[in-house]
Amino acid sequence: MSAAAVDIVGTALDRLGGDGVLGLACSGGGDSLALLLIASDWADRNGRRLHVFTVDHRLRPEAAVEAQEVSRIAAELGWPCDILPWQEARAGAGIQARARKARHRLLANACQTHGIDRLMLAHTRDDQSETVWLRLAAGGSWRSAAAMAETAPSPVWPEGRDLTLIRPCLCIDRADLRQILATAGRRWVDDPSNEDCRYARIRTRGTLCQLGEAGFETARFAALATTLQALIQAERAAAWRAAGTCVGIEAWGGARIDRATWSALTPAIRFCMLDALVMAVSGEEQNPTRSRLEPIDAALCDGRPVSGCGVRLLEERDGAVWMVRDAGAVLGRVDRPVPEPWCETAASSGGRQSTWIFDGRFELANRQRKLDWRLLGEAYQGVSDRAILDPVPGPARSGLLVGERNGEVVEIAGFAAADGSATMRSLLAHRFCRRLLPHPAARWFDEPNAA
Repeated sequence: MSAAAVDIVGTALDRLGGDGVLGLACSGGGDSLALLLIASDWADRNGRRLHVFTVDHRLRPEAAVEAQEVSRIAAELGWPCDILPWQEARAGAGIQARARKARHRLLANACQTHGIDRLMLAHTRDDQSETVWLRLAAGGSWRSAAAMAETAPSPVWPEGRDLTLIRPCLCIDRADLRQILATAGRRWVDDPSNEDCRYARIRTRGTLCQLGEAGFETARFAALATTLQALIQAERAAAWRAAGTCVGIEAWGGARIDRATWSALTPAIRFCMLDALVMAVSGEEQNPTRSRLEPIDAALCDGRPVSGCGVRLLEERDGAVWMVRDAGAVLGRVDRPVPEPWCETAASSGGRQSTWIFDGRFELANRQRKLDWRLLGEAYQGVSDRAILDPVPGPARSGLLVGERNGEVVEIAGFAAADGSATMRSLLAHRFCRRLLPHPAARWFDEPNAA
C-alpha cells in the first residue's frame, strides 16, 4: 500500500473512529474498496471491529454480482458484510438524487440495527473539489461551498438520528486510492454512469480535468472547503454557547426563547440556532432555506406570532416567545393533505424490534405499553386533570401528542405517566444538538424554564 495515503487515512481514523464497531459503506468501486483495505489493516493493528455494508441499487444487471463480490472480499478480510437491496429502485428523472437518499436510508437503518453509530464513507479530495464547483456553479453561498465535512450527521431523519458519517479520505486523491488497489492486485468496479455526461457531476469532472491540464490546481477547491468548514464549525460552536443563554427545549415539543437575548445576537448566530430549532421542533427532514427562515427570525425579534417551516411562533409573553409544532402540518389542511406521521425505523441500539417514530419528534420507547396516540385537540378530550397542562402555553396544548386507553388520556408525550413510566421519548433536544455539535445533548436542554 502507498505508505503516505495509508498513514493519512489511519491518522484520520484514529481521530474520528470512536470506540465501538465501525461501519464502512463499500460499493466495490475504487475509492471505497481501497478504504476497505486500509481500514481493515488499521482495525487489525488497533484491535477494532468493522462491519461492511454494500447497497444493491438494482439499477444494472451486474449490481447483484458486484454486491456479492464486496461481501466476498469483506469475508476474506475477516469482516461481516450486509447486502442492502433497494426494493423501490426505478430508473428515470432524478435517479442520482433518489438513489443517494435511498442509499443513506438503507445504511442508516442497517447501522441502527447493529448498534453502529459511525459509518465510514470514501469521499476523496477529488469528490470535494467537484462538490465545491457544483455548488458554486449553482449559485450557492459560501456555506454551501464548504461542501462535505469530515464528520457530519446522517442526512436522513429519523432513520439516521444516531448515526455520524466520517470521511477519512478527504485529504487523499482518487488516483492515490487506485494506486493502492493496483499495488495490492485488486480489481474494482467501474460504474458506467461515472462516464455518463448527462449527469452534472460527470460534466464537472471533465471541466476540472481541463482546468488541471491548463495549470490550475483543482485541489484548491478542496482546500477552500476545509477553510470554510472551519468557519462553519466556529459559527455552530458560538451558536451552541448562545443557546445556553436564551433557549430552553421542552420534552413535550416546544422551545422557549428569550426574545431580548435572541435579538441582541448577530444574525449569523441567530440563523444558525434557528435552523437547528426549526428542524428540532418541526421534526421535518429537509433543512429550511435562509429565505424561509428570515420571516420567522423577524417575527421572533419583534415578539410577533407567525407560522412557517412546520413550526408556529406564539405571541411574546413575559419576555419569552414559544416555538411549537404547527398542528396543521401534522393533521393536514383542507387543501393540503399530509403524509402518515408514523415512521418505522430499525431498532435502536441493536435491538431486535423495529422502532416507531411519530412526526420525526417522538420515539416509541416502550412497546409493551400499548396506547392509542393522537393530538390532544382543542377540547382536551380524555384529560381528567387539566392541571397537568399548566406548564404548556395555552395555544400549544391542542398540538400535544397524547396516549389514551379506553378513551382516557393516560400519557402525554414528554411527561411521565401517572405510574412514572414513559412510552414516548422526545427527540427534540437530540436533534437540536445534532445540528450544532456532534456530542450528546447538554442537561440544560431538558430542564424546565431553562431559558
